[in-house]
Amino acid sequence: MKIAIIGATGGTGRKVMERALELGHEVVAVARRPEVITPAERLSTRQGDVFDASGMAKAIAGTDVVISCIGPTSNFSPGNVMSKGNLNALAANFSPGTVMSEGIPNILKACQRAGVKRLVMQSGIGLSDGKELSAGNRWVIGINRRIFSKAIKDKAIAEHAVQRSDLDWVIVRPAGLNNAAATLNYTAGPAARIAPFRPLSFADCADCLVRAAASEPAWVRKIVNVGQ
Repeated sequence: MKIAIIGATGGTGRKVMERALELGHEVVAVARRPEVITPAERLSTRQGDVFDASGMAKAIAGTDVVISCIGPTSNFSPGNVMSKGNLNALAANFSPGTVMSEGIPNILKACQRAGVKRLVMQSGIGLSDGKELSAGNRWVIGINRRIFSKAIKDKAIAEHAVQRSDLDWVIVRPAGLNNAAATLNYTAGPAARIAPFRPLSFADCADCLVRAAASEPAWVRKIVNVGQ
């Protein structure tokens, strides 16, 4: 399968790229600065900006499925829990801009123009209404939604746009993410009961996103939770 990854230089996007290649897929990595991506077999890079729908259509042309890993700019860098990258990630959730609410509709338009029928969107468990979670986790999710209300609103607009589309979409809502090693031992599925604040590695989230793109037909047009 030929998979386009939008946001391929981000924390999850890099891991999605690596996992898709490990599984033998052909990958098109789409980023504003594709020159920073390390070359690899079965990997091609294309420049693309989610605020430019026509340019994005060219970037994903000829692919079978798109995985969107875009999100608020955080300048994430690996390190300990108090790293500058993590602090920037926190700040990005307070002031997320419109990268999701504007970027995802542009990706949808690009898919239509390019004839791509399948889209996987990385979102976040904070968008859950909590019905599938424990009572304690519902309460914490509610607090989180109020604290990060701007980021939740931005992602909600994006999710609604995807759900209204005629694509074979999957929305993946991971728990909080960290740089731990991949385990491939996680819970994922529509309305899966997970612990939203028990960390999930970027690598395990990436594996779930690739599954959603390539090997989980029962997830089509569903919202999938992934975590521990």
